[in-house]
Amino acid sequence: MGGKAEGGRRKAEELPDRVPSPSISPPPHSAATRTGSPASLPPSAFRLPPSVSARFWFRTLGAVIVLLAPLILLAIAHRLWIRRRALVGLRAKLSGRGAALPRGATLVHGVSLGEVALMKPLLPRLGTGPFILTTTTETGTEGLAKAFPTAPRAHWPFDLPWAVSAFLRRTRPSRVILLEAELWPLALLACRAHGIPVTVLNARMTARSHRRWRLLRPVARRLVGSLALAVCQEPAYAARLADLGLPRARLAVSGSLKADMVRPATADAAASEAARIALPDGPLLLLASTSEPEEAPLLASWKRWGSEAGWRCVIVPRHPERGAALVALCEGLGLEARRTAAGQEPRGPGGAGAPRSVLIVDEIGRLAPLYALCAQRDGIAVVGGSLGSGRGGQNMLEAAAAGCCTVVGWDTVAQPDPMRLLRGAQAVVELSATSLDADLATLAADPARRTDLGTRARTAWQSGKGALDRTIRILEQPPASSPQPPAYP
Repeated sequence: MGGKAEGGRRKAEELPDRVPSPSISPPPHSAATRTGSPASLPPSAFRLPPSVSARFWFRTLGAVIVLLAPLILLAIAHRLWIRRRALVGLRAKLSGRGAALPRGATLVHGVSLGEVALMKPLLPRLGTGPFILTTTTETGTEGLAKAFPTAPRAHWPFDLPWAVSAFLRRTRPSRVILLEAELWPLALLACRAHGIPVTVLNARMTARSHRRWRLLRPVARRLVGSLALAVCQEPAYAARLADLGLPRARLAVSGSLKADMVRPATADAAASEAARIALPDGPLLLLASTSEPEEAPLLASWKRWGSEAGWRCVIVPRHPERGAALVALCEGLGLEARRTAAGQEPRGPGGAGAPRSVLIVDEIGRLAPLYALCAQRDGIAVVGGSLGSGRGGQNMLEAAAAGCCTVVGWDTVAQPDPMRLLRGAQAVVELSATSLDADLATLAADPARRTDLGTRARTAWQSGKGALDRTIRILEQPPASSPQPPAYP
């Protein structure tokens, strides 16, 4: 979900004032919500009638994409060449076909591991199902299989006309729930054409994405306006969606679900993880959910002030497949490294306990116990995606919930709600590109400050919970809906 640069930016930032947020605390009339029991959400909730116009635009846009198909396939081939291995679920994504799935279910989609994590607290509150759970990325696929091993699962298709059509014929969902920011044009048009209600939960629309959508405003109004409901993380996102054409009656604000989705690991889990990865004693610098090129300056800084002082360095990359590249990076900096996924020992003298040995945890699902271990060892957790990778930050509330001394970089635009919580509690350290080394060294030399920041961070996380209850209350108060069932071909 994504001019004139200065004027466009100014106008976009004025938009939040247009949409109030009365829905952030709707009346708690439902006993189900108050007791935490599953919400009763009828499949017809928020349904829009089938649209002949949407069918026309699906075919028109689909024809354009067919003409561009050679370029699309070339882009996929280029990515395969870069990765040197297959994309997970490539055949299913290209064709929309696959194993049989239950029809008439609620389809819940989360593009990657972070959105899959949102499903854990959300699904039990949506009733008994049936559900079909979909994702796109490799980490999302692994996370989905681990979190929901018995649930019907599938890969979300590429936005190609034949793949989307085949996927909908195969699943025939009663409704679709998208998590956060997945607005694919053909998928939205196909659902609208068949009268399948599409709801976006924890919805976001950044200023940058908004400016891009506004470049094609007529198309944007048709696509965004096809949503049955968007429950947004904050009023600014709701305002941008309204500006793109989503009627305000189908907009609500719940706050971010990120605090509700976090489940801190126990002390026992932290101890087990330390034993599993053979991590020596000592304070811990944890580089969490990092992407290229974030690790290099952090490793150089640790090498200067921490490696000889007994600080251990652990990297948990956002994409585990980068493990080998990170080993090469460490060696280029004169550091030893080992990967847990490969069962490696560090190269060079000293073994696992060598002062300059970096541990790379290139596996998914290991971050929560490592955050807990970092807090136990009075360490520093640097949350990636915020130090020049262009991602706008990863969920720093995971570190905060564990009681870590939480550190982020200068780019956290994708995490406004978590950062508002942490800044308000004075519970986060924000690095700049020029002060990164000095700030980390100062923090490493001040254990009392690290402890205070960890305590404040955990308190801030606890104060931010409650968006899940608000979301369920919103879903239990649907507007007038059409009685028609989805119209499949």
